[in-house]
Amino acid sequence: MFGKQLKVSWAICLIVVMGLMSFTSVAQDGGFSTADNYRVWSLDEYEASTGNSIAMFNEAPMLAEMVAAGDLPPVEERLPDRGEIMVVQPREAIGAYGGEITFNATNPTSFGNTGFTAWDQHLTGFSTNWEIVFPEIAKSVELSDDLTTATVTLRRGMKWSDGAPVTADDVMFWYEDIMLHEELPNMPGALSPGGTPIVIAKVDDYTVTFTAAAANPAFPIVVARSGQGFPLAPRHYLQQWHADYNEDAAALAESEGYDSWAGAFQFHMNGQTGQNDFDPDLPVIKPWKLDQVDEFGNKFYVRNPYYWKVDTEGNQLPYIDGQVRLLLGEPEVVILNVQAGAIDYGFYNLEVSDLPVLKAGEADGDYTTILWPADQGAMSKYQLNITVSDPVLNEIFNDLRFRQALSLAINRSEINDVLFFGQAVPRAWGVSSASVFYEDWMGGHYADYDPDQANALLDEMGLTMGDDGVRQRPDGAPLSIVLWDAINRIPMSELVAEYWEDVGVDVEINPSTREAFKQALLANEVHASVWFADVVSEKDLYQRPIWLRPPYGIDSTPVGGGLAWRQWWLTDGAEGEEPPEYQQEQMRMVDEWQLTQIGSERYLELGTQLVANTVRNIYHFGTVGEAPEVFIRSNRLHNFTPVEGVVYISHLESGHSDQWYVSE
Repeated sequence: MFGKQLKVSWAICLIVVMGLMSFTSVAQDGGFSTADNYRVWSLDEYEASTGNSIAMFNEAPMLAEMVAAGDLPPVEERLPDRGEIMVVQPREAIGAYGGEITFNATNPTSFGNTGFTAWDQHLTGFSTNWEIVFPEIAKSVELSDDLTTATVTLRRGMKWSDGAPVTADDVMFWYEDIMLHEELPNMPGALSPGGTPIVIAKVDDYTVTFTAAAANPAFPIVVARSGQGFPLAPRHYLQQWHADYNEDAAALAESEGYDSWAGAFQFHMNGQTGQNDFDPDLPVIKPWKLDQVDEFGNKFYVRNPYYWKVDTEGNQLPYIDGQVRLLLGEPEVVILNVQAGAIDYGFYNLEVSDLPVLKAGEADGDYTTILWPADQGAMSKYQLNITVSDPVLNEIFNDLRFRQALSLAINRSEINDVLFFGQAVPRAWGVSSASVFYEDWMGGHYADYDPDQANALLDEMGLTMGDDGVRQRPDGAPLSIVLWDAINRIPMSELVAEYWEDVGVDVEINPSTREAFKQALLANEVHASVWFADVVSEKDLYQRPIWLRPPYGIDSTPVGGGLAWRQWWLTDGAEGEEPPEYQQEQMRMVDEWQLTQIGSERYLELGTQLVANTVRNIYHFGTVGEAPEVFIRSNRLHNFTPVEGVVYISHLESGHSDQWYVSE
């Protein structure tokens, strides 16, 4: 199937997500997706494979004015070397330059509607429906025969947004001076396959190798998706805050109000991916860069003059001059802004229950409400902290009968009717019914509304019902739990709390900020919580199996508990607490799965078993799933997903935004 090396490049093109071993089997003209016309090439491959040529390059009028004034080099000098330029075929049409669009976010560090991959550029990128992974920042990615080493070649002549060259030194700075530095973040789990950090080495100015301790077939997918796995940092800019490069770094940090140079460094570093950016001078590779943050926390972005992609007519992308991120925390305020036409695209804080008011406002707001089919087996999920610090609750939560009872107590059909207008499927948490890992029993596993059986299970546990309708814990205290809601699912949480109270479990809902929730989780004080039920699409789950093993969430937000178990596993017992054997076995299987060739028989076997174990043990309570996501799009915004045939996959909801354009 392959020779000396497997190669992701433009000549032999693309990674087929049916199997990462099949890099060479799909031609460029085979396309990315049946859903739309979106395509990408390197310029040399575009001209060779299509017979078309790009004789000259064009730029936005605002940049042409800067060139004429002598404030910016000509566009030809800002793009990568000619053959290395990335060419994009827009979804609908060649766009027009100009304009500004607005989206919303819920808190100062929120990703807002851009998701993780809408603006963010990575070594590799995803096609519209994630069928194909293609080289992006990298000109090519080559996997060795044994799949342990990925050789990454960067685009020659590519530049950061301030005009400085992007080279292998930026990768090595990220690796040696940040990831390996004891005072800065350690290597993210995404680049630590099997728990062992990857080793990065420089070959030449544009080539680096990423070597894993074992076969690492997921590497091209991991670096296409993970914000934490963005392995570059602009050394020329950030070194001024780094103690190893600047002997006055501590004094500089103190002058900026930080206790340490590391604190100042991380502040200035944030924003390479996502929107956790507050330094307008930070060089990026994204289509837009931060320009300013106003007193209300709203962020204003302007086009990156050194962006390295063009369309098929040679127009430098992006088309749109700028974007504004409005900080809108309350759902009611979001809807008012949508109705007023003040938001151009959005889904944050929009629910199916908002459909009537959203549809009624379309004409005045000049937008379209979209029901976007989602690849999700649950729209939100509830979970108990199985390592909660309260020893009595800990024992109760780890009794499967208790989790079975709470699941049976939920009236999913009522939730579907009341909150989703019947648009969803009442079911347990899990992957969607279309997933390769789905088995017929999963959706209905303890998902029937059966309070009698729920009460019987709780009685069997010896949780006696008190005269006040609240069951008693083994220590005689009332069985009461605090349900944290940091993602504003209050109407659903109120229903779930009511169902659980009906079977004798007292519930107090605690609406909170995400930061307060995170701190309580890390302190192991959270009893129960509601969280997003995304990251279940096949490729996303494969490279981020956070719901399949402790801590049943990312380490910074361990919503299901077990962070100490995970630490024990990753440190080979040096830190944390030894987990039960069944949790160790689950983590062993996860590690093996991530080192298994995607699409292989063993891959499918392990993936199905991991999902089945998690569903069977009810570590996540689903309510309803497979409902459409509600999205609004301004009628003046074009080349925008979703289009018919595109599946909603979380964090790619606003993908490939560099080719959007506005037309009044």
